Amino acid sequence: VSELQTENVTVSGLVCHVGKSEDRRRLVDMAVERYGGIDILVCNAAVNPFFGRMLDASEEVWDKILDINVKATALLINLVAPHMQKRGNGSIVIVSSVAGYMPFPNIGPYNVSKTALLGLTRNLAVELAPHIRVNCVAPGLIRTKFSAPFWQDENIESRALEMLRIRRLGEPSDCSGIVSFLCSAEASYITGEAVAVAGGMLSHL
Repeated sequence: VSELQTENVTVSGLVCHVGKSEDRRRLVDMAVERYGGIDILVCNAAVNPFFGRMLDASEEVWDKILDINVKATALLINLVAPHMQKRGNGSIVIVSSVAGYMPFPNIGPYNVSKTALLGLTRNLAVELAPHIRVNCVAPGLIRTKFSAPFWQDENIESRALEMLRIRRLGEPSDCSGIVSFLCSAEASYITGEAVAVAGGMLSHL
């Protein structure tokens, strides 16, 4: 927030645990109170507390991943959509993953949650049409702290790069431009779509 404020952008911040209903409601109420409504929602929160065989994942692991990655996204949209409907338009972007198309090894529950977001996008695009658009971005291997286990080890990184037509890891800026486009008026005739930002990963070509 402080970084954006230095660029003369009017911006507000709020600590929000999207897995808590009271935090979600407080976030939406603040946005409506301060800015008069909501035009855009980008759902990007995700967790992955597990690495190993999917059959070894505990019930607690499944609950945490599905609660944050899927349920919290759906319930936050439930709160925001009525405000968009009042304004007669809106754009929602859900961040899934290319793992929703091709499972990554050792993160099975996370893969499943990202596949669920592809289905959530398609269903909401139908239910919220014609005035609210719902699209999805499916990043591949993007260089972030979240994906560090896949690129900090040179051997793992080299194997990952072999799957990419563009022989480099993605950067956050590779995704932000697509998200901005999907939120903009230039994408006003696009809904229900999932855009893979994955360097030409073989699973999606």
